[in-house]
Amino acid sequence: MATWIRGGRLYDVRGGGWRDGDLRVVDGRIAAPGGRPSGDDVVIDVEGAFLMPGFIDCHVHLCLPTEDGNPDNPWGGRLPGEISIHAAQAAERTLMGGITTARDVGGWDYHEIAVRNLVNRGRIRGPRLFCAGRLLSITTSTTAYYAGMYATADGPDEVRAAARQQLAMGADLIKVMATGALTSTEYEDARAIQYQLDELKAAVTIALENFKHCAAHAHACEGIRNAALAGCRSVEHGSFGDEDTYALMAERGTFLVPTLCVHSALLADNRASANLLPHIHRRYVETEEIHLANTRLAHRVGVKIAMGTDAGTPGNHHGDNTQEIVRMVTGADLSPEEAIAAATLGGACLLGREADLGSLEAGRFADVTGFADDPVRDIRVVRDVRLVVKGGEVMRNDLG
Repeated sequence: MATWIRGGRLYDVRGGGWRDGDLRVVDGRIAAPGGRPSGDDVVIDVEGAFLMPGFIDCHVHLCLPTEDGNPDNPWGGRLPGEISIHAAQAAERTLMGGITTARDVGGWDYHEIAVRNLVNRGRIRGPRLFCAGRLLSITTSTTAYYAGMYATADGPDEVRAAARQQLAMGADLIKVMATGALTSTEYEDARAIQYQLDELKAAVTIALENFKHCAAHAHACEGIRNAALAGCRSVEHGSFGDEDTYALMAERGTFLVPTLCVHSALLADNRASANLLPHIHRRYVETEEIHLANTRLAHRVGVKIAMGTDAGTPGNHHGDNTQEIVRMVTGADLSPEEAIAAATLGGACLLGREADLGSLEAGRFADVTGFADDPVRDIRVVRDVRLVVKGGEVMRNDLG
């Protein structure tokens, strides 16, 4: 028995064009075109809808609440069950927003890994998840903000041990702090490096030895360069790079996950913006244009880009992930086709899963997002998802 998604316009993420056609789904994957539905087949009529591959968000934090705006130990004094419930609800909202695959690059006491496991067993709804567990950090004042997210490790030996611990807890990748962060204490500077090159290489070695990859949080230029030299698969944010550093990333095939909407999402949310600590609010405002300009520069020199939102930061709500696709066009001057490719095939390539994800080609998982209008003509349409199919199963259908 097959499932047919009939009557839509299918988007080609490689060529950028549309074609009329049907999708035949067998065992959760897109089957070769041809034939007609039989009497036992399930037919989903999406006549006239614009169909794209399910979007891939390569940078989320499902365990972080986004409403209050204060990142200073948001789960302090709360029961552990609240974190799991929040993460499960965030995962479902993310899926309903058109994200069928997500990479969680810093959870909270492994609640997100429990959510991943329950999603995989079909017990709850959520995107296909790849989780880093706790992110690895030097000794820093900001660990007090994120007590359940950071694993403190100083020096290559401690980094290796901490990376192994994440893998033992079920992590799919390793996340490291190559530089300071914006959403941090007053004593931490995003323009300064944290892990040094030998420490980053230690993390990458453990990841590669276990057939995983390493993602590096990096704002500062030297930290970005260190991450690329160490062999990190991706640089997250990449705010303060220069042309030579981005050229190095392009040469080494290091992906940039720019997370541009962290600024605009916060500033558009009155509650989160009002409650944010003043020094963090100032940083977000002061760095937005620099971040946008340098993403444009990275794109011009040929850095591979994968979409990531940093959903979980203040005002950056789970379920509104497609705002990042819009921001890549309106803020970083990617074409709609380029931004959509970054959110589909780009993410699949970053994850090493281009044979399974990221396109509407035969053999890939039948992950589909659908729209009433053409997102290529007006990129803002991507925020109005009407259809979500994951692995051939309809999760949402508001096209009728």
